[in-house]
Amino acid sequence: MKTMLMSLLICSACCAQHVKLRPSFPGGYKALQEFIEKEKKHPDEALKKREAGAVYVVFTVDTLGNIVRPRVATSVSPSLDREALRIVRKMPKWIPAKEGNKKINMDFTVIIRFYAPPDPDEIIFKLDCGLPKELEAPADINKIYDVVDTYPSFQGDLMTYLYNETRYPAIAEGTGAGGRAIVTFVVERDGSISHIKIARSLASRFAIPIIDSMTAEYRQKAKAHNRALQAMDEEAVRVIKAMPKWNPGKYHDTVVRVSFVLDVPFKPHMNSHNTK
Repeated sequence: MKTMLMSLLICSACCAQHVKLRPSFPGGYKALQEFIEKEKKHPDEALKKREAGAVYVVFTVDTLGNIVRPRVATSVSPSLDREALRIVRKMPKWIPAKEGNKKINMDFTVIIRFYAPPDPDEIIFKLDCGLPKELEAPADINKIYDVVDTYPSFQGDLMTYLYNETRYPAIAEGTGAGGRAIVTFVVERDGSISHIKIARSLASRFAIPIIDSMTAEYRQKAKAHNRALQAMDEEAVRVIKAMPKWNPGKYHDTVVRVSFVLDVPFKPHMNSHNTK
């Protein structure tokens, strides 16, 4: 028993030395989004052309917390790309990544979204065509709503969160497995997440049936593929469960519980920092 306990302690210590902590913005994810929104300015050139979209900026956080080599991974337009890079270069020092107790260099991706201004003619049309709402039943704070006046919203950029937090399972490497896991959950009245369920499972939709006529080699590959899909379903649930609190939904100005559906994507060639 003592030998077994000692072995477990040694194993735990060894594993702890290899645990990687990703770089983080001072103050956390919400502070990062607040910084971006505060600094972001839609360039005049882009406004005139009604340019909009998401600019993906990749950079390295070195061991001192400096942002090194920021570059545009997904471009929208020259003016919006320049603005996104300007915002990243203006950021304060980050908290470096760690592997065990050692600080390491690690890449990070930020998605900066630019929205086109609304068309004045479209606004006038909507105002002219607006119809009064029909009277509905009063709000029930215990009910889980599917349709509400104000839907729950993520505090920050949801796609940036998913891109940086979702890990392509190590068990899936080399299998070519991928897809989108559809997850349902409830945003509670305090913004917390509950009732997380896989609505459309990758494992059930894309699993390869194991049949007797398969060769041993193909059977092994099929089993590996199916295990990878199962791991992606589990990772999708983990990512949703780890989310910070949302802004809750409202029904007739009353905060209520609201069901939400979200798809979590997995790609065979996700960035190295998106692999666990």
